[in-house]
Amino acid sequence: MCGITGIVTHDLDNIGELLVRCSSKLTYRGYDSVGVAAVRKGVVELRKDVGTIEEVDALLGLSKLKGDRGIAQLRWATYGAPNKINAQPHFGCKEIFYGAHNGNIHNYVEYRRELLDTGHIIRSENDGELCVHAVDKYYEQTGNMFDAVRLSTNDLKGAFAYVVGRSDQKEIYAVKMGSTLVAGVADDATIVSSDLPSILPLTNRVIYLADGEMLALTHDEVKIFRIDDGKQLERRPQISRVDARAAEKGGFPHFMLKEINEQPKVVQDLMGILEGQQNERWLRLLEDASRHYLVACGSSYNASIVGAYYFNRLAGLPIIHALGGQFEPMYGRTLNPDSITVLVSQSGETKDILNVLDMIYENDYGKTLGIVNVLGSTLMFKANSYVPMTCGYEISVPATKTYYSQSVIFAYLAAKLGERNGHLDPSEAKSFVKRLQTDLPKLTQTTIDRTGILAKNLAKTLIDVKDLYCLGYGFTDGVAREGALKIKEICYNHCEGMYSSEFKHGPLSIVTKKYPVIFVTTTEDSWMVINHINEVKARSGRTIIVGEQEASLTPYVAHSDDYLIVPKSDILLNPILDVIPLQLLSYFLSVDLGINPDLPRNLSKTLTVD
Repeated sequence: MCGITGIVTHDLDNIGELLVRCSSKLTYRGYDSVGVAAVRKGVVELRKDVGTIEEVDALLGLSKLKGDRGIAQLRWATYGAPNKINAQPHFGCKEIFYGAHNGNIHNYVEYRRELLDTGHIIRSENDGELCVHAVDKYYEQTGNMFDAVRLSTNDLKGAFAYVVGRSDQKEIYAVKMGSTLVAGVADDATIVSSDLPSILPLTNRVIYLADGEMLALTHDEVKIFRIDDGKQLERRPQISRVDARAAEKGGFPHFMLKEINEQPKVVQDLMGILEGQQNERWLRLLEDASRHYLVACGSSYNASIVGAYYFNRLAGLPIIHALGGQFEPMYGRTLNPDSITVLVSQSGETKDILNVLDMIYENDYGKTLGIVNVLGSTLMFKANSYVPMTCGYEISVPATKTYYSQSVIFAYLAAKLGERNGHLDPSEAKSFVKRLQTDLPKLTQTTIDRTGILAKNLAKTLIDVKDLYCLGYGFTDGVAREGALKIKEICYNHCEGMYSSEFKHGPLSIVTKKYPVIFVTTTEDSWMVINHINEVKARSGRTIIVGEQEASLTPYVAHSDDYLIVPKSDILLNPILDVIPLQLLSYFLSVDLGINPDLPRNLSKTLTVD
């Protein structure tokens, strides 16, 4: 949540244009409000308001601000309503200190009271303002900006990062205390930001930060220090190979549709990585453990449900899956030093996941395997090993290609593990891995091509529907939950995903004439799902089916548009394909409703708060 960017240039005087251009790559992190603080000749000009960066730039002329250094922030509201006064950046007591943050200050209430009681002028209800005042406070005591920034972290409790400066000093400072932060060095400027996409428009020479580190940026240098003792650290910039054009739409109307269409290439790239030498490390971690856990949030959690079925089916392995926030109170005391916990996070910064990671290390609760998309993230660095999703940047807030990648990773690891532990015949395992490599990319493309028009037509019939269910059985349990989540996320309609045999235990009472229920099935389970379909049809409900074409299922749809047919494959590939028509259905329904699917209200791509 939230995206911060700080830039120091060598007398370029176009700081507004630079900050807007770079910060626009962070839109997926927050779009409740936007602000820019630009410094020119020792004076800070601050402009901010509610809206997206494009809207606020058009309203206030953010990109026209002059200066040689400055800070921008895109906010996803947590503390304080999304209004102009709570928008960041903020000033200190006087318009000398300026700064913005990402994350949460957990001692907000008591620290705000302490600052007010000692005479600080606090203008907003936003916790980010307290970061600036903490620096202001210690500067009054020390007269030194470096010391003030370092000491401020003693007062601030939580998981956060912030960027701060003084109008009369050329440097900008930044700290990383639990939230993401990346720096970059260009020929005539330096930059610090919440995420790599906003660095790349300026430079591909990047520096990754660890928690407990701070930066001092001048126009030609980024100095890194350890916060605890102030010691300077040596760290050379790395050359990022990420293509900056990955953050462009490439001719598609929305990032979401682009990213759905990238899934055939994702699996090709992913299988190349999975079949590499690193897989021995991942498989050994899984083999050597006595207890296995799978922890994720949101779409990643839905993929983990599918993953649990793969580990059971292909490896004979019971793996306990749990939500990030649920894991410690439900399973925390069952871990031991021989446990393995697989932690899944697209960003590698999901706070609920990092809380589990910290709990495991603090208590010596075994090993961790990260499944992560953003390289350079906290999860990547801290896990004992990590599997990269190889999706490139996923810009749209709703997950599509990362969910797909996770499902493939689980299928692959389960098959390889099953081959090694004898649960799966070696020829079966090799055959399945080959199908992942050669058949799945083609089948994925065919599914996109065939179901696109079907999903588009179906979406038009659901435009007035505000409540529906999406049900799965067996392998499609997690798939149905993911389809329901997509409809909630980007269509703002209530769609509950659940196990289809559970529907009769209460929720069936909601079905009335033409009430829509989506059933996601495989050919292996359709005989059972037909029983659940009949329960809805008997109450005059509308049944919509996602799956392969089967003569036994056709009579249960009233119109051809109500059958989203995926290509014939097999039980092990089908769950990966079944999610695609649901992704497309939610996309087209969102567009028909006049909603931007890339930026659904109230949501953020990277959730670094509890």
